[in-house]
Amino acid sequence: MPFATAQLKKLTAKLARDHIRTREQRGATLSYIEGWYAIAEANRIFGFDGWDRETVSSECVWQDGKGAPKACSYVARVRIRVRAGKTEVLRDGSGFGQATGQTLGEAHENALKEAETDATKRALTTFGNQFGLALYDPQQEGVESSKSSQPVLWSLWSINREPPVHYAEPSSFCSGLRAALKRMTMTGDLAKLWQLNALNIMQLRTVWPPLIARNGSHYADLLEKLYRERAEELKGAEALTGTGIIEKSALAIPSPKRIRDQHHLRFIGSLPCLICGRFPTEAHHLRFLQPRAMGKKASDEWTVPLCFLHHRVLHDVGDELQWWNEHRIDPKAEAERQWGESHASQQPDPPVLNLAADKPGQAPDGEH
Repeated sequence: MPFATAQLKKLTAKLARDHIRTREQRGATLSYIEGWYAIAEANRIFGFDGWDRETVSSECVWQDGKGAPKACSYVARVRIRVRAGKTEVLRDGSGFGQATGQTLGEAHENALKEAETDATKRALTTFGNQFGLALYDPQQEGVESSKSSQPVLWSLWSINREPPVHYAEPSSFCSGLRAALKRMTMTGDLAKLWQLNALNIMQLRTVWPPLIARNGSHYADLLEKLYRERAEELKGAEALTGTGIIEKSALAIPSPKRIRDQHHLRFIGSLPCLICGRFPTEAHHLRFLQPRAMGKKASDEWTVPLCFLHHRVLHDVGDELQWWNEHRIDPKAEAERQWGESHASQQPDPPVLNLAADKPGQAPDGEH
């Protein structure tokens, strides 16, 4: 037997139910594991240098370049090569991918990646439960039960950088945020409070869709309505009292400041990946914390370290917030903590506001 005893133990172990995803297709519920997880398991079991994959063939089987968005489909065949001692184990898998894009080239790229990922998962499936083989069994006897987890705490962040107040129930968090919004007396403080708690507000919609008030509105929508009304009240009061020029970041629909800080980005690049702890890492800008705009990425203060593999995977997924929730990581809290650490001492490159990025005609920044 070419595989080591420890490897065989991992290959024959049951698949954790927490890693299984489901989707509806033609009236049936299908179970699957994600591509990034299959690759991560291959690295864990076979070793980073113990396996590789090769795209044997790929073919575009359909495309539509006339409509908007553009669309196409690919089939691909991938070969997995695992080095077990002096033996090489080869497994092939075929996959299908269909995707859309603003341009036909973008659609081709996305569809081909999806087909290659699907083929990679099918090839790895032949190695056992950890790669999804257990999901082909209708009884799923090779899947272990979910482990009990700690209750999720809802953290209310304040504008003065004090430790957050934790709530066990989302309704209590909403009540606390509602009271905090009403206490704000300046538009700048109000906008900052809203931005600091943006992640939890988005989570309310995705994690707690039944959180509905008597009038049929979701609690997150009511909080957003209160925020906008309060911003208009404060803006009017400041205009009457002559408190000065109101910054764009303090408007009812804010245009947030986008700080550019090369010292902080270098600091983020020196930290291990938030997901797997590997080096080297890249600074990923949290896209959901600031509105997207052409040529403008999020402020450098909202960055976290990710290795190349997980950085690539995150940019391939459609719902960034759900991806972080599945990993049980609060990226906003991590970004705030790391921003504080990198600015704890005097830094060589002081942060500057990228005001030019808000002007028409500015060259686009690269997305990280």
